Amino acid sequence: MRLKRSLAIVLALLMVLPLAACSKAAETDKDQGTAATTTKPTTVTTTTVEAPDNTDPTGDGSTDETDPVVTDPSSGEVVTTTTVTDGNGDPVTQATKPGETTAKPTTTRTKKATKPGQTQSGNSQGNTIGKLVEIKEGTTPVEKGLNFGGKEYRFAYYGSSWDQDHTDWHNDFQKQYNVKLKIDAVPTTEYVASLSAALAAKKPYDIVFFYNFDYPEQITANVMQPLDDYITTADMWGKTSATTGGFSTSLAQAMSMNGHVYCVAGNYLQTPTVVWYNKKEFAKAGYTGAKDPMAMYNAGTWSWQKLYDMLYAMQKPDKGIYGINSIAPYYDHQFINSFNTDFAKLTADGRLVENLSDPNLYVAYEMLQKFCYGEHKVANPKDIFESGRDQFFNGTTLSMISTAGLYWTAVTEVPKASAFDKSMSNLGMVPLPTYGKNGPHSIWDWMGYGAGAGASKEGVLCALAFAKHDSIHNQKQAYHPNMPADMKKLSCGILDSDNLIGPKNGFSSSAGSLGGVSTTISQAIAINGQNITVVLKGYKKVAQTIIDTALKG
Repeated sequence: MRLKRSLAIVLALLMVLPLAACSKAAETDKDQGTAATTTKPTTVTTTTVEAPDNTDPTGDGSTDETDPVVTDPSSGEVVTTTTVTDGNGDPVTQATKPGETTAKPTTTRTKKATKPGQTQSGNSQGNTIGKLVEIKEGTTPVEKGLNFGGKEYRFAYYGSSWDQDHTDWHNDFQKQYNVKLKIDAVPTTEYVASLSAALAAKKPYDIVFFYNFDYPEQITANVMQPLDDYITTADMWGKTSATTGGFSTSLAQAMSMNGHVYCVAGNYLQTPTVVWYNKKEFAKAGYTGAKDPMAMYNAGTWSWQKLYDMLYAMQKPDKGIYGINSIAPYYDHQFINSFNTDFAKLTADGRLVENLSDPNLYVAYEMLQKFCYGEHKVANPKDIFESGRDQFFNGTTLSMISTAGLYWTAVTEVPKASAFDKSMSNLGMVPLPTYGKNGPHSIWDWMGYGAGAGASKEGVLCALAFAKHDSIHNQKQAYHPNMPADMKKLSCGILDSDNLIGPKNGFSSSAGSLGGVSTTISQAIAINGQNITVVLKGYKKVAQTIIDTALKG
């Protein structure tokens, strides 16, 4: 069963592409710097995840006194998460609590707790995605000297929105490489099926999109072909790539399989996750100068604990003013990734396994629970299933986790917001804290290009040239024209570092998806305050089953 987050969220995240950011013909979703059509439907996608197995899931012999809301397999309950897209295409995740008999959350502890991060035995059932890819050495970029002699190649465009900026973008590419593109707008829900049908009809697509929520399905469906024989280190992102173009090594690694690269893109196709904050309110509380969040970041002292302490001191829950948007289950995965961890990992021998015993994951949830649960929480409980933007702009939330693209919304909201004294100078942006020095930065919407299975060598080269050209296009147009230079520099610095981490949130299969599991886990821990060790242990087998099932294709 092909499980999607939803058509609208994929469109919204995809359209982070600056080619759509500058759209004048479409209604612009400025939160992502994207174009969203006025007729975009609200879509509901339901993912059902089996109830976790509580019979000593780690095999360590411990006896757990568990919270029945999470781990009562005898009840026959299932965990259901529903993702609803709002009018802007933003995900609004609603989770049915696994076990309706428990009216209040509990924080029951284990009688014999295992140490977070205890070594697990692999349960990969022989499935592998291969070791991390190694880009071969080279000195000549793949696109150098290419001239396609006016030949036509097929491009499966991801979605249906179109405007003049798209046309200019394609015309520019076609003129530069003397090539013609036959562009088919393919609905996201039919994307893999359309690629398969084109291959069967012996009319394969040359240029295809690859989105992280479709990983690894788009590879296991055999509609992609490896790119590693074509690209070299001369094609990868570097200090000079802002003018010459280049592919992200982080992205190539994240979307690889069996030691092969299937997806390439310039860093500016991605969207860095940041913390936006009300500088006026932070200054009123004394957090200015060296104590300002951005100053702390520059000094290397910025951390989640520092942010929590600030927000707890500033917020006034009795007056309906909280420190930050609800985070879970809306931005929980970005929060988790900032601790340099995820729900799945690649082992040294090339197996992909669930990662729920990772000490970093435990620490991440410990902090997330602090932000979101209990009488000392700083997250706004009113926007639990909303993006939190309205609360941020009206001043009932003092900060929010979002993307750098929020500036597109801010330029219209802040000038009329009394909470900011109607001044853009009161809008602050700072990167998410990272776990440890020089940790990777969280990127939510991995996106890139690949070549369709069955495409000729020239078709693959066309796809790679297109991706390289797009990396320059995005660098030029990724930001609002009025975005302050310091904010743009900050965001570009994150992307140019190529020290990025994105969620392994796909792995959709008949067994469920890692995205569904992560939402359910965050709901239990961060919103309901349940025991972290118990919850993570309870979902280990479920997560591994999902991975194994997805890798079987």
